[in-house]
Amino acid sequence: MKHIVFCIGLVLAIAACGDKKSGGGGTDAGPNCTLLGDTCTDDNACCSGNCDDTTGICSRVVGTCGMSGEACQAGPDCCSFSCVNGQCNGNQCTSDGQACSADGECCGGICSNGTCAALNPSCKTSGNACTNNSECCGHFCNDPDGTGPLGSTCSNTVSFCVQSGDTCTTDGECCGGICNIVNGAPLGTCGVVPASGATMCATAGEVCGAGANYDPSQPLPTCGGECCSRACFPFGPNGALVCQPPSGCRPTGELCRESSDCCGGPGNPDNSLSNVMCRKEPGMDVGRCDNGNSCSPAGAICRLQSVECNANANCCAGNVLNFDTCHQDALGIPRCGVGVGVDCGDPQSHVGEACASSADCCGLPCVPVPGTEFGYVCGSVCVPQGGECTTSTDCCMGLPCNIPGGETTGTCGPPQGCSEYGQSCTTTADCCNGLPCEMGICTAIIQ
Repeated sequence: MKHIVFCIGLVLAIAACGDKKSGGGGTDAGPNCTLLGDTCTDDNACCSGNCDDTTGICSRVVGTCGMSGEACQAGPDCCSFSCVNGQCNGNQCTSDGQACSADGECCGGICSNGTCAALNPSCKTSGNACTNNSECCGHFCNDPDGTGPLGSTCSNTVSFCVQSGDTCTTDGECCGGICNIVNGAPLGTCGVVPASGATMCATAGEVCGAGANYDPSQPLPTCGGECCSRACFPFGPNGALVCQPPSGCRPTGELCRESSDCCGGPGNPDNSLSNVMCRKEPGMDVGRCDNGNSCSPAGAICRLQSVECNANANCCAGNVLNFDTCHQDALGIPRCGVGVGVDCGDPQSHVGEACASSADCCGLPCVPVPGTEFGYVCGSVCVPQGGECTTSTDCCMGLPCNIPGGETTGTCGPPQGCSEYGQSCTTTADCCNGLPCEMGICTAIIQ
């Protein structure tokens, strides 16, 4: 996943993504570009401009879309969510239950007996007309007062990945790591990968708490709400509450592709004690990190000595109640440390040391280093635009960490004009969504 272009705003706005080319936004790869779902080796080969590093297939980037007349494969490629005869339709897709003459006109991708069929009968998928957030599978009704050029329509831009139940064509778009497509239909709906032995908490990118209805004047969910990461914080571009990806390795319940993605997995601290695995169901490429054995490895969610939050106290480095082994990372998430206590008198002395999260690095990022003995090490400075990241707190001020659904790492940038939750700042004006800047950080919650 490289060179992600994330449009700040709404995918359904006419000018949302500028003049994108071929199949839903991204790099102009010409008429012979590689289609979504096909194998690739670099971004420029893909019509979407995004060759997923892990899967080696061309994937859509949530938040990008094609304008009227541009090439497309399916509705989600287009800002209008309508792809007719291989071209994006300038008219907004036809809502469920309304009259139609072709599949591509319909938001759900199927015109049955002259009427658009619902892709998901339990909620409205992206592109459908709406009046409030709760009607939409993606939990976000764009322009609910209907004053915009496309009126009130369900949008998939509430997060950096597509919500469960909303429209998809590939697994990589979905926060839950799987796109369920029935009987060769053109479109499917996102789901969450099943995994035995893994806690069924909400994975990174999923809406949490009040979601798009979040009022910044109200408190955030206690102890991180339902998120596996215990980090239910505002999403930079729109302020909706979503589960933020944790720094460093992935704790229990988060999506994974390899066991080495997980805290306590191979190549990560405490593997010999915890033996955490990425649990996958047969035939699945994506799974979820399990609980492992015995103690909680470095990077696992833990309870602070002063606040319980229903988390484990038994870190492998020592029980939290008796030893200084649980510290908050850059997002304020309590994580088990690599050892007992961390001397932060000279943060730069930790550069290059093995880490499980930014809690081990005294304010420095804990960044992935593929192909090395340890999966993550403390970086020397914030990660610049184009660099690899695990959360926005790894990135330099104002750069989001763009992570596709089902992935464990992403790329910093491009700039969005403000700093996200937990990122550095100099004044409150630097922070997204009016968050206060306190002690150089856009307020991080103490759990």
